[in-house]
Amino acid sequence: MMASLATSISGSFRILVKSSSTRNGFPVISDQNPSSVLFANKRRHISRTAIFHRSAISGSSQGEKISPLASGVSSGLYSAQTFDLTPQNVDLVLEDVRPFLISDGGNVDVVSVEDGVVSLKLQGACTSCPSSSTTMTMGIERVLKEKFGDALKDIRQVFDEEVKQITVEAVNAHLDILRPAIKNYGGSSD
Repeated sequence: MMASLATSISGSFRILVKSSSTRNGFPVISDQNPSSVLFANKRRHISRTAIFHRSAISGSSQGEKISPLASGVSSGLYSAQTFDLTPQNVDLVLEDVRPFLISDGGNVDVVSVEDGVVSLKLQGACTSCPSSSTTMTMGIERVLKEKFGDALKDIRQVFDEEVKQITVEAVNAHLDILRPAIKNYGGSSD
């Protein structure tokens, strides 16, 4: 029985693979080297193991390998590459962190990059979240240090200075930011 798999990694490129072997009903996929994908069903819990080096299996019938970097795909968090410290590169690296923030109703903006100091502003639910300092240090700061190395001297969180008046419109505007996260958790805010 021939099993096929088509999947997308980071929404950027596709891996199309055919495998003639299966294990517990799931395809065991390999391109005959240590870079492989294994799907296994362990007592109804599906575990997926994916190990990719700098290549992917293309959709061609020959199984030719292509680099995701060759197709203009951002190397992002999952490479050992470091970048020059510029606002554009900081924003590029943060693109890999944003889905996690957005899923909780937040986001992050790059305010400035000057002399090795990156100023960031958390938005939405992240601004009022009690764990925003943990988000900044354990998530964002760790990723930025990994990607910019010694060029990064400090990361500062910028806060809104203005005091906003509480109105129905202001509350609804803030709820508009939070509604996706509320919906993800099965709630509603009507």
